[in-house]
Parts: sequence; structure tokens; C-alpha cells
Amino acid sequence: MQALRIAIVLPTPDRPAGWCTRLVEQIEAEPRLDLRAFIACPSHMQPSSGNALVRTWYAFERKVVGKLQAADPLDRSNRRGNCPTLANDDHLAIVGMDLDVIVDLSGQAAGIFPAEVARLGIWHPDFLRRPAGSTAIAAIVARDPVIAISLLCGAADRGEETTIATARLNTKFVASRNEDFMLEKAVPLIVNALKRAQASQAVELPALPRSAEPRQPGGAGLCTYLARLGGDGAAKVVEKVGEKLGARPGMFFLKSHAGAWSEFDPARATAHVSAKNSYFADPFLWERAGAMYCFFEEFDYRTGRGHISVGRFEDGQLADIRVALRRDYHLSFPHLFEHEGELYMMPECCEVRRLEVWKCREFPYDWALHATALEGVVAADSTLNLIDGTWWLFTNISDDAFLDMNTQLHIFRTDGPDLARLEPHALNPVVVDAREARNAGRILKLDGRLYRPAQDNSHGTYGYGVRLMEIAHLSLDDYREELAFSIEPDFEPGITGCHHLDVRAGRVVMDVRKRVGGFAGRATGRKAPGSAPAMAPLATGLRSARTRHLKGSE
Repeated sequence: MQALRIAIVLPTPDRPAGWCTRLVEQIEAEPRLDLRAFIACPSHMQPSSGNALVRTWYAFERKVVGKLQAADPLDRSNRRGNCPTLANDDHLAIVGMDLDVIVDLSGQAAGIFPAEVARLGIWHPDFLRRPAGSTAIAAIVARDPVIAISLLCGAADRGEETTIATARLNTKFVASRNEDFMLEKAVPLIVNALKRAQASQAVELPALPRSAEPRQPGGAGLCTYLARLGGDGAAKVVEKVGEKLGARPGMFFLKSHAGAWSEFDPARATAHVSAKNSYFADPFLWERAGAMYCFFEEFDYRTGRGHISVGRFEDGQLADIRVALRRDYHLSFPHLFEHEGELYMMPECCEVRRLEVWKCREFPYDWALHATALEGVVAADSTLNLIDGTWWLFTNISDDAFLDMNTQLHIFRTDGPDLARLEPHALNPVVVDAREARNAGRILKLDGRLYRPAQDNSHGTYGYGVRLMEIAHLSLDDYREELAFSIEPDFEPGITGCHHLDVRAGRVVMDVRKRVGGFAGRATGRKAPGSAPAMAPLATGLRSARTRHLKGSE
């Protein structure tokens, strides 16, 4: 199958920004993509300036906050190919490249090339055409749950543009960080779209619905932004003070329910709260000798690190809680799986930049390191799943300066617990969306269907909610999933999030986040209060969703 022939328009070809360098490196690392040339951005063309007050403030904020990524030169001595840098008006040379796509990282290249310059047109992230910082400020002012960034495709000889891919990002409260985040996440958005175009050998690209154009902020919008910036900043200071005082701000705890998963109502489930200066999160259930156990992260507020603890359910309460695995680095998300009669655990340990698989020597407290993989890679909330006789690794990888693990889902075919062979999915990252990329538990088989629990990282919150994504198709060349059910943090007062779910042998467990957990020693396991009658299936907790077909970053 022929590689996709690509040229990239760079704003500063000699010293591109870090996100541009990362895009070039990822394209050159993919054999199915052929980077043929760089094109210098038209020096006389600049984005529209926008409101003067907004422009002045954003310039000041940028100086104070600074740039997240450095503007490093491309190392032309260590390149797969020898790409020339062409002038944008050298049409003869550009047409002679026989290009499929021109990726415009300046947002200013529309209308300057002849019609035959690229078979699939000129692509650019939509926000690059807007005044710097305006999209980021507008999202904060509007309290948008997520920021949608789109990849637009325009023909060289006309102004018509279509949306060919969209990513959704969790909004940050500082505009300059929002802007940097959008630039970073434009990289996987573009790479995924290029891979899809190459895999389909597309003659023309699918047209997706166009995202609404954000309202450009003026003086009133700037005042609203500054007020929210101050308020959110003060809230974060209060949260840090609360941590020092032992008030456990943002505390996770567990809720469990014995019964059918479709009847789960988190408002009426039993709560399991740490009695120490810690919280419980990321629960995984496991049966052994007729008893049901729960493995989970126990995060210590004093050390700022988590370890793996385990407890046993007795009369609905979580009893005999002890440490199952502790290291001198942070551990969480203790994914459990079985193979050939042996029990394994793959906890998150992204602090040491690798995957670890631990084998159980004596249940449930004795574990030995069995295998490692993805050395040097920041990967979170990984699950290893045997599906129709094939082992699949689902993981959330960060490859940007933010170390963000909430927006990209990667899949690998592997050989099992040894992780000796990892074959990346052809379309990695298969999902680029903060609302459903990050894993929220093991893949579940419920009523004959496969579901991937996913974190909904929106509303400016880590772990706002949980979504159950039904897996419609899984192969090494394609992946499709559909939103089936969702849980949002509105089932009792003081709840700000819920971000993990597990179901096993007639029991459901999830974690829930409170705005303030209260001082240690004052909370114990209890039945959640409530005099209302039992809810109908899916009425409160699991909301049935209107399913939709996902096409990667759609």
C-alpha cells in the first residue's frame, strides 16, 4: 500500500516550536507516511489581531506564564529522509512533489497554492486562524465542558473547507496553558487523520459536522475571564492549604452494590471511606475461595504517593484492609487478570515510565515482578484483555510536554502477561477525546456485550464521570466503539466526580470524589442515606446513552 506523501508548512522552518517538532518526528517514525518537504510560511500573512484589550492582556500573561515547550531546531543530521525547505511561491517544485496532503501549521497557507498542489487538499487546525489566546479565553468565559479543536481541509483553489477530524480537550483555567494544550493535542489529531487517510487510500475525505465557532472575547469577556482566573486560582490555593491541614480535599472513596449491574444506583450504594489521612480509588474486584476481594489504590496525603491495598467484603462492608503492594514510587489502578491458572496484576506506575506486570505468589499479599514493557514511556491505567483468543493492551500514553494521559487511547496486540511482543494498532491513538479516552477499569463482558469503562475528563475536572463504551469492532487495523451508558456526579450532595467502575460476580464497585473529604478518623463505612424507593434500572446511576459511531477522533 502506497505511503501518504506529505509536506508541512512551518511558521519558522529553521527553529520550529516544540509541538511542530513532535509532529515531524511522529510522521517520520511512521513508515506509511512519507514526509517529502517543508514549506516556509508566507511571512506577510499573520492571524487577525482581535480585540486590543484581549491582545494586550494575553501578551502580558504569556510573558508571565511563559511557553511550556521550547522552540528547538529539528535535528537534520538524524533524519529518515532529507527534506528540502521550499519557498511557498515555488509552485513548480511543490507540484513536482506529487503530494497527497499539505499540513499547514501556520494557519495562513489557504489560497496561495495552485489547485493541483495536493490530492487531498490543505489541512490545518481551526484555532490557528484565530487571534492568539482567543479560543482559550472564550472556552473559559463560556464554562465550556470541553474545548473542541478541529482539523479542517480546504482545496487549494477555493475557499471551501470541511471538518475531517475533531478532538475534545479538558479546559484549563489559564488561557496561555489552554493554548499550549491545544497546540500539543493538535499533533495526535493530525497523525491519526493522516493514518486513516493512508489506510483507506481515500479519494476524498469524510466531512464531519462543523464545530460552532467560538465567540471572540471583548472587554466584557476579558473581565469575566480575569474574575474566573482569580477565583479558580484562589480555590487551588485553598485546596493546597486543606491538604496541609488534613482536610482531604478532592478525596476519593468507594461505593459498592451487591446485585445486577443494570440496577446499580450509586446514591443507594454502600460507601467505603478511609479512616486514615488517605483516600481509596481505582477499585478492582476478584473472587477467591468463595470470598470477594477488592484491590484499590490507597493514596497517602502525607507522602503524595499511592500504594495498592486490598480488603475483603463481609456483610457488605470492606474489612481487613491491608497493603498488597508498596514501592518507593506511586502505584495505582491495580488491574487484575488471570492466565493459565495464575493471577497477575498490572498496576499503574507511570512515575518510573514503564509498564509492570506482577505475578501473585501467595494471595492476596505476596507479589513478584514478572515482566516490564514500554520502557521510557509514560503510560497510565493500562489493561490487558484476552478477547476472542487474542491479547490486547489498552493504555493511555502521554507523548507531549504536558504529560497528559487523559486524551489519547492506544491499543497494542501482544503475547500475554510476558509483554514480549507489542504490535501497535495501525491507527494509534485510536481515540483523541478527553471525555472517553482514558480507561476507567477493565474491559467488561456484560450480557454478552463488551464494554470499555472510560473516564469522562471534562468540566475542568479530572475524573468528572464514567462512560461505558461498547466495543463494536476490534482488529489491528480498525477500532470502533459506541457510547452506551454514562454516570455523572449528580447523585448526592458534595460529589464532584466518579472515575472508575468494576463489575464481577454480582457486585458493582466504583470510586467517587468529594469536594472535601473531612478529617481522618471521622468517617466509616456506611449505607448511603435515602428514603426514596429503589430506582428503576439505569434510571439514576447508569444513564442509557444515544449511541453514536466513533471514527477515531470524531
